Amino acid sequence: MKHISKLAFLLLLSLSILQVACNGDDSSECGERFCTLELRSITVFIQDADGNPVALDAYEVINLENGENLPTFSSDADFEAAQQTGVYPIAGDGTFPVNQEAELQIRGFINDVEVITSNYMVATDCCHINLVSGATELILE
Repeated sequence: MKHISKLAFLLLLSLSILQVACNGDDSSECGERFCTLELRSITVFIQDADGNPVALDAYEVINLENGENLPTFSSDADFEAAQQTGVYPIAGDGTFPVNQEAELQIRGFINDVEVITSNYMVATDCCHINLVSGATELILE
């Protein structure tokens, strides 16, 4: 009897693993995925030729598919921190629905003059956002 219980348990465990593996291949099914609790974001470091952080006066992230200006900073303090460190957000978890790709463009301004522009491709899976292409370190000449 004990042997049958172990066998049944192993069979059930194997079928469960197979079911999860099969669901993992179906990109439209995210309900049974286990995601980490971390929040991911994609950022860009903007620096001058000497490697110093660049303090932009204005910064925007545009979704090139629809021209929408995406929210970047939740407060003035966040923008001031970006100016001090040179690290500016591109997108984060929750910016887009799951299993989507988006082409984004960042634009940075100093004294109302656009001084930097760069394009990015990002994609979401069932859990997080990921950078597909685009430079995460930019040098302002």
